[in-house]
Formats: sequence, C-alpha cells, structure tokens
Amino acid sequence: MMKKNILFLCTGNSARSQLAEALMRHMAGEQYQVMSAGMKPEGVDPRVYQVLAEQGVCADNLQSLSASDIHDQHFDIVITLCDKASNECALFADSDALIHWDFKDPKPVAGVDSFRETFEGLRDRISLFLMLNGEAQDSVVGPVELFKIMSDPLRLRILMLIEDEQALSVGDLTKVLDVSQPKVSRHLALLRDGGVLQDQREGLWIFYRLADHLPVWIRHTLSTVRNGNPGMINQEKLKLTQITDRKKPGFSQKANNQVGA
Repeated sequence: MMKKNILFLCTGNSARSQLAEALMRHMAGEQYQVMSAGMKPEGVDPRVYQVLAEQGVCADNLQSLSASDIHDQHFDIVITLCDKASNECALFADSDALIHWDFKDPKPVAGVDSFRETFEGLRDRISLFLMLNGEAQDSVVGPVELFKIMSDPLRLRILMLIEDEQALSVGDLTKVLDVSQPKVSRHLALLRDGGVLQDQREGLWIFYRLADHLPVWIRHTLSTVRNGNPGMINQEKLKLTQITDRKKPGFSQKANNQVGA
C-alpha cells in the first residue's frame, strides 16, 4: 500500500506541529509519511524534546521548515493546528483533505506542563484519527446518506437497538417499537439496501445486524449516539426482556464489536 503524505501546519513550527509530527510517526508506524511546517518558522522549542523523551517518543530528524518552501509538494492530508495557519491552507489547495485542530500555543506559558497538556491532547486526536482512517473507506454510505437515515426517529431507534443488542429479528422490533410488521420491514429493507445493515436467516427467523464491512467511522458514530443518549431506548429495552418466545442468533457477532467503549 502506498503511504499517504500528511502535513502538520502551524505558525512557528516550533511546538504544536513538532509534537504532532513526532507523535504521528510514533503512533502510525509506516502508514503515513509525516512532515510539519510553519508559516513563520522559529526553530524547535527545547521543551518539545523534553516531553517527547519523557513519553518515549522518538524526536529524531525534527526541524523547523517554512511552508512556503514546500508549497509545491502534494500532501494527501493537511492538518492545521492554529487559526493563523488555517487561514493559510490555500497554499496546499490540491490536498485531498484539509483538517483543522485548534490547539493553544504552549510556548508563552513558563515550564513544561503546557507542553505536556498539548502532547496529551494531540495524542487523543491522533488516536481517534487513526482509528477512523485505518481502513479503506469503500462504503456506499457517506455522511449525508447516514444522517438522512438517522434523521427518521423510527430508523434511529432501530439502529440504536441493533447497535445495542447486536442482532434483532423483525418480530422483536415489531413488538418493542409498537408499529406494524410491514412498516418495520420497510425500514429494515431501506437500511439493508443502503449498506448499513445485513440480514441472515436462521431457520424460520431472519435477523438484522450492522453490516460486516461498515466503516469504522460509521460504527463509531452509532456507538457515540447510543452512549451519549443512554436513556433513549429504555422502554424498548425493557420490552425486549419481556418477550418470552424471543430467539437469539447463533452466528458470530465478532464483526460488530470493532468499536471500543
């Protein structure tokens, strides 16, 4: 697989972008070719090396570069780390993705603690970025399609129940949602045909679950909505426990457990 080129862009290329460059190399391994640059480079702040050493992150080959010197290079992803740099991202207009993470400049604060805080914040952002971009994004479901699907209250409850229970039958959903079987089946068919769900027959029962090849970013979105609104399907969950003839699927749910809590 060809490496993608990623650039961290800041004003001075002396603190935030240097930490981000070293961290991305450390956390992503061979996945990306990483660089950093500044609009007005100032040299690497010594506290960068101190924090990286504390965390066991390699600081080799860090240097302060001017964005103007590399403006003719193509970067697949450009991540700006301050508002001033964000306004200058037109230098890399041919990039496939322009992303802005706004981090407060740690340099004006005396001592090393502000650099440690910046390091921790960048580590969290990079960890999430790598989790969501660690696979080929070949799903037919894009952000617009996903949020259209989730904008319908009934479909949203169906998705939340399946995200929570991992797999449910048409009968289960009909009983807990208090809607007709044809209406539930119609929404399930839309979710299946849209690539969000897949079905599987076991004897006389058909179960629906999240599609095996659903991108991580979609799984993460569904998991975030579910965990951020823990009470939204309380009544439905209680009704599920009261279904005496409920069948449980026998197939593996391994594919549906890719997003951590």
